[in-house]
Amino acid sequence: MAAELKRFNLICGDEQYLKEKKKKELLKALHTEGSMNFNAFEGKDLDRDEVLRLGNTMPFLSDRRTILLTDSGLFRGAVPEDFLKELSALPESTVLIFYETEAEAGNRLYKFIKEKGEVFRYQKAESLSFKEAAQDQTKIRSWAQNYLKKNHRELSGRAMTRLLQLTGYDMLNLQTELEKLIAYTASPEELAGGGGNVLPMVEIREQDIEAICSKTVSDKVFDMLSAKLKGNMGEALRLFEDLLSLKVPPMRVLFLLSRQFNQVYLLKELSRERIGDGDLAEKLKLKDWQLRKLKEQSQRVSLSEARRYLELCVEMETKIKQGDMNEKLGLEIILAS
Repeated sequence: MAAELKRFNLICGDEQYLKEKKKKELLKALHTEGSMNFNAFEGKDLDRDEVLRLGNTMPFLSDRRTILLTDSGLFRGAVPEDFLKELSALPESTVLIFYETEAEAGNRLYKFIKEKGEVFRYQKAESLSFKEAAQDQTKIRSWAQNYLKKNHRELSGRAMTRLLQLTGYDMLNLQTELEKLIAYTASPEELAGGGGNVLPMVEIREQDIEAICSKTVSDKVFDMLSAKLKGNMGEALRLFEDLLSLKVPPMRVLFLLSRQFNQVYLLKELSRERIGDGDLAEKLKLKDWQLRKLKEQSQRVSLSEARRYLELCVEMETKIKQGDMNEKLGLEIILAS
C-alpha cells in the first residue's frame, strides 16, 4: 500500500468511523508508530513555518517523513498562495495527511490536494441525497451483518431495522451498540457446550436490542405518542413516567411531543398532494425509516384530530407558563385526551 500513497492526503466528512479507519490505514502503511520521522499537529493555531520546516527535513534512516494535521482550519476561507507554493516544493519523501471535520470543496487547499494528492471524503448516510442515502444505508446494513457474522452473531432483517432506528446510520455509534449486543448475548462457546469444532451462530433478538441499546429522549417520546394513538393510554402514561424517572424535564417532553404532533399534521397535509416519499422525507427533514414510522402514526389519526392535538399542546404550554397548570398534569391531560 505504501507505494500507492500520495504525498498530499485529505480525510474529511462527518462519518467518524470511516475517517478513523482510513487514518489508521494510512499511518500504518507509513510505519509511523514510534517513528522519529512522524510529527502531528492539532488545532487551528497552526505554526505553518514549523510544518514547512519539518516537511523540508529529510527522513532519518527511512524513505518517508509523515506529518499529520488534525482540524487545522485550513480548508475554510482563504489560503495564501505562498503557502501552496511551499507545499508544492516539499521533497518527494514528505507525506502530509490532513484530518478535518469541515472542508469546503471550493477551498484552494482542497482543490490543491484533489489535483496533486487524494481526498477521502466520508459522509453519514443521512447527510446524502435521498437516493444516495438509500444506497449507502444498504451498504451499512451489510457491513453490520458481516461485523456480527465475524463474531458468530446473527440478526434478522426486522431486528436490524429496529437497531438502526435506535442508532441511526452513524457507523461509530452503530459499532458501539453492536459491541454491546455481542457482549450481552451468550457466547457461541457456551452454546456449543465445549463440543465440536464449528461454533454455532448466536441469534440476537429484538428484545436484546430493546434491553441493551441506548434510546434517545426523542425515541421514547415517539414510542409514547405511538402508544397514545393506538389507544393504549396506560402504556403512554407509563412511558411518560419512565421519562420523568430519567429526570427529563416535563417541558422538554412537551416540546418533543408538540414537535411530533406537528410532523404528523404536516405529513397529513402533504399526503393530500400525492408527494413521493423522497420529496416527503426532504420536506419534513426525516430519514427514510423515520418517515415510515411517521406514516404508521399518521394512519391512526385524521387531519382534524392531529390539528386538535397540536392546539391542545399549545394550550397546555400557555397554561403551564402562566402558572395555571402543573407541568406533569398538563402532559397527562394531553396523553389521556
